[in-house]
Amino acid sequence: MNRGPVRRSDMQRRVTIGEYEVLIEAEQHLGTTQLAGAIGYVVRYSIARPDCRPIRGDLLSVHSYDLIDGTDYFRSADAALDHGVAKARDDIATLSPEVNRTHPGISAYAR
Repeated sequence: MNRGPVRRSDMQRRVTIGEYEVLIEAEQHLGTTQLAGAIGYVVRYSIARPDCRPIRGDLLSVHSYDLIDGTDYFRSADAALDHGVAKARDDIATLSPEVNRTHPGISAYAR
C-alpha cells in the first residue's frame, strides 16, 4: 500500500554515540515509472565530533556510502534508519582507541 511521500523529518535521525554525533539519512528510491511508486529506501550516515576534533587522521567527519539490506532496498524508512544506527555504531567501535590496538611487533591478525 502506497501511503504517499514520507516527510523529510521522518527520513533523518540524529543520535549521539559515545563522543560522536551521527546524522543518519534515509532516501526513497522510486521505480522506473511514476506509476511504480517507491520501491524502497537506502540509508547513509555521517559521523562527527561536537568538539570539532578529527575523526581519523585529519578528517573532521566520516561518511558512509549508500547502504542497502543485503541485495535489496529497505522496505521502510524506519528499517533503513535503524540499520544506519547499527552500522554507525560498528564504525564508531573501530574509532575507539582501545579497539584494534596492538603492541609494536605484534600483528593485529595474531589476536
